Formats: sequence, C-alpha cells, structure tokens
Amino acid sequence: MALAATDRWTATEPAAPLDPRAMTVEYVYDGDTVRVRDGDGALTVRVLGIDTPETVKTGYTVGCWGPESSAYARATLDGAAVQVSIDPRADAVDDYGRTLAHLTLPDGSDYGTAAVRAGMAKAYAYGRSTGRPTEDIARAESEARAAGAGLWGPPCEGRTDSVQLEGN
Repeated sequence: MALAATDRWTATEPAAPLDPRAMTVEYVYDGDTVRVRDGDGALTVRVLGIDTPETVKTGYTVGCWGPESSAYARATLDGAAVQVSIDPRADAVDDYGRTLAHLTLPDGSDYGTAAVRAGMAKAYAYGRSTGRPTEDIARAESEARAAGAGLWGPPCEGRTDSVQLEGN
C-alpha cells in the first residue's frame, strides 16, 4: 500500500476507524513530530492531541521545556515499533503535509497520553475540532498540572510559547 497523503489509509474521507499500522520510528524531530517507516515507505507524523514546546521552528526561540520534551520523545520513540492510528474524525494531514495520527507504544500505551502525563506536552486540538484530545489526554494534563510535572513546574509554569526573533 502506498503511503501518499491522499491514500485511503490516511482517512481523507470520513470512515470507520482504520486499523492501526505497524511502523518503526526512524527519526524524532521534536516531542510531537516523528518520521515512521514500514515496508511501503515513510511518513512524517504529527501526533494528534498534544503539543510540545518548539525546538526546531526556524525564526523562533526555543520554547521553555522544549529540549526536555524532545529528549523524552527520543528516549521513548527513537527506533520503537509503534502502531500508527489515523482518527477518521480528524484532519488527515496538516498544512505542512504531515500525517496526523496517534502513536501506540510497544507496551500498548498511547504516546500522547504518556507525554502529557509526564509534563512533556500539553493537550491540544489540532485541525478539525473532532480531532480534539482524548479524555485520557485531558485527564493526564489535569494530573500533570496538579503535580507541577515537567513544563507545568519551574521554570516554565506552563508558559512554553516560542517568540519570533526580530527580522523574521
């Protein structure tokens, strides 16, 4: 099966949930974006339901807790065999051509929920509102906030926005 963004597997049309696809993470860009590969090719995946502080956005400062979030993603995902799940209620791809999907870790847990629970990411609605964070992600964020975990504690206190550099 080809992996083009217009492929049926990427859920460009509303449909019944599609079976997860077994893929291997071959590169971690940052805490919420990875490149995955299987025998049919590679996809760049933007993880649905979460947002992590910026570390690689050209013309912007690094967001508070960005390096820690990226390190967490590398430690958790780099080289991992994951299940990539498209949510047919959400947009298939974003404005940058990345496939929007959930990642299930080898132990069966959801990467987005785990990252939010650890304070490495915030719950985030990406694209269509039906692709909003799951209840598990929202609950994990409440727990992380209450515990002051990761980006919810010092020095960030939940403020992780990048600032555009002058001249950009």
